[in-house]
Amino acid sequence: MSIGNRLKHIRKALQMNQTSFGARINLSQTTIGQYEKETRPITERVISQLVAEYNINEEYLRHGTGEMFVSHRTDLVTELAAKLQLTSREQQLLLAYSTFPVDKRESFLDFIQNLWGKIQELEKQTHHLS
Repeated sequence: MSIGNRLKHIRKALQMNQTSFGARINLSQTTIGQYEKETRPITERVISQLVAEYNINEEYLRHGTGEMFVSHRTDLVTELAAKLQLTSREQQLLLAYSTFPVDKRESFLDFIQNLWGKIQELEKQTHHLS
């Protein structure tokens, strides 16, 4: 089975049409159709988005090996939290972040980085005043 056929199989397993399947990662019905028919190659970026958005097993999508989907997000975050010794608040943050639409994550990270920089500036100013 080809990658296009596997993509179609995944979409049908999710009981989605091409329009709704593509919309969650900002792709048109036409583009999804081209990927499934293999008249257009699937980019690395799109593969990453599909894997993240739909919990697809990347090995299955690329090569047809393993299960179609990875374990649920919560299971993955719980496993990672245990390995990294994350607090429950850190685990909640990671789980929330993992549910953000892929195309919004960069903006969120920019916002956090900007906020962190402002906090550090305030701390420096407060330190100099004391």
